[in-house]
Amino acid sequence: MRYKSALAAVSLLAASLTLAQPAQAAVPTAVNQATATCSLVLPARISIKADVNYFFGKLGSNCPDTVYTAVWKSSPNATMAPQGKLQFLYGNREAQFVITGTVPHIGKVAWNPAGSATNISGVKVATLNATTSVIRAASTASVIGGRKGTRTALIAAASYWRPNSDRFVAWPNRKVLLQYQEVGSTTWKGLAYVTTDSKGKATYTYFAGKSRKYRAYVAGTSSVWDDFSPLITR
Repeated sequence: MRYKSALAAVSLLAASLTLAQPAQAAVPTAVNQATATCSLVLPARISIKADVNYFFGKLGSNCPDTVYTAVWKSSPNATMAPQGKLQFLYGNREAQFVITGTVPHIGKVAWNPAGSATNISGVKVATLNATTSVIRAASTASVIGGRKGTRTALIAAASYWRPNSDRFVAWPNRKVLLQYQEVGSTTWKGLAYVTTDSKGKATYTYFAGKSRKYRAYVAGTSSVWDDFSPLITR
């Protein structure tokens, strides 16, 4: 009897200790808000030089590999897509966008997230980062020339894309920098500034003791990008 009573007391004590143990904390649930970020990489210069202009945007290296869909909206609307969107779909990390050359937005453009980056199941995997870019019309600089003895004659020309004309037009009364480079050198030096006439051209003549490489440079404005011409040797 004493043995049974002792056994019952031990069992009762064990039961009481079990009941006295604190309840285990609930297992934390998965974090719903993704902490990763995803950036948009755009061309350094968005240059308008045709009726229809094609460009590519890329997802940044910080974007998770699981990104299946990511969308940005341009403000003001810059692309020809509805609402000026730039869409990365079906897991592609590069997306094409198109800008009209007839009535493009010239100036600064903000690219704002249209939602979040999601995976193939539609679950958020990253927060999209906003960014900005600059759109300007393209310019072109060119130079041709000839050399007879030590006399060297150069003709520089400048033009720019004019949206309401849908073409490149001569850039009159524009300063153009002529530069030269000695053959075998990698350093460009200033030769002269010339100003274009009504046809966007300017002539410069001087005497050089030997053959040199030449190029022309036209500076940009707030609405037109700058440009270097291809080089020539004379």
